[in-house]
Amino acid sequence: MIRRDNDSEFIKNLKVSKRGNMRVSQDEAGADTHPEAKNVLKKFDKSPDIPNEYIKEHHERLEKGHDPKEVMTDFFKGLQKAKESKSSLSIKTAKLFRQNGIFKKADNDVYQDLESGDFWKISEDKKNIVRMFEENDGVTEGIK
Repeated sequence: MIRRDNDSEFIKNLKVSKRGNMRVSQDEAGADTHPEAKNVLKKFDKSPDIPNEYIKEHHERLEKGHDPKEVMTDFFKGLQKAKESKSSLSIKTAKLFRQNGIFKKADNDVYQDLESGDFWKISEDKKNIVRMFEENDGVTEGIK
């Protein structure tokens, strides 16, 4: 992508994932100041899939005066690891991931992970999302 000197901040912060999806990077998502970072962490408090200890650890780092961008970058990296180890997440967590630039809506009842390219489908009871495919060394193993 060609960049110009007079590009807006939005254009300057635009990133391209390894799958070619354009997105604002996760470390830029609402983490410029301590209050904004605390607000993002507070939203994730409601997620049943994210351990409260993990969120508290990042709250404490903010309280100690650590850089909010650094704290949020670490927080989102940890979320990526947690997501990769699970085959099912609550719909609340999926919505939070979408609001923070981790997922995008791919189709009706389908989310796509912007980092890995995995697709997640909303379950029949509309309470969870489940990973549709599992890839091992680039080979699709089938629907889970």
